[in-house]
This record gives sequence, C-alpha cells and structure tokens, in this order.
Amino acid sequence: MRFPTTICCAAAAAAALSVAFQSGRGDQGPAPPRILGVYGVGGVIGEDGTLWQYMPDRKKWLSIDEAFRGEDQETHILPLPVAAKDIQFMESWGFLVTRSGECWHYDLAANRWQNVGPPPMAR
Repeated sequence: MRFPTTICCAAAAAAALSVAFQSGRGDQGPAPPRILGVYGVGGVIGEDGTLWQYMPDRKKWLSIDEAFRGEDQETHILPLPVAAKDIQFMESWGFLVTRSGECWHYDLAANRWQNVGPPPMAR
C-alpha cells in the first residue's frame, strides 16, 4: 500500500518548505522602513526617524549627517528630538513641528536640536 507513504512524503516535504520559508531562507528579509514624508529637495524621512538625502552628483542616498560630512561639516541631526510618527510638518531638515504643537529648530552653531516653543499666535 503505497498511497499512505506518498501522502506522508508529500506532507513532510510541505512541512520542510514551510520551515525553510519561516526561518528566513525563503523570504527577502524584513521590509525597509516606510517613507513618512519629504523635506527640501531630495530628502525623505523614514518611519525609523532617519533623514535621507539623495545626492545627485554621487547618485547615492546618504543620511543627513553623512551628507553634511561630505561638505566637511560634522553634525548630530540624528537622532531627531521626537519620534518620526510624532512629526506633523517638516519642510526642511532643520525645523519641525510635532503633532502636539512643539517647534524644534536645529542650531548648526550649537550642533543640537532646541525646542523653541510655539509662535505667539499659537499660545
């Protein structure tokens, strides 16, 4: 009676394939972070809070700090002062407004983020 043996072999093969896919050998790995927004020209913010800048002259994406290093300037823009999911507006890399109304400015001279508070009209 070969029928049960064939079914057992097929089931074992299916189980082995299932384990291979679940162990990571059969998939493409974790998905990259989603893009949450854009800033300036060629900049994007990922859900992990990384600011990426596309450098057309190099045809390459760099983190914002790497891009500044390429201009011989050391910055500490990353990590951002708030979680990326909490950012409501960010038109350029150096200024952002949170969903709760906080305003943050990156001071290049001090090389750090500063909470500058809301403008008088928002108080």
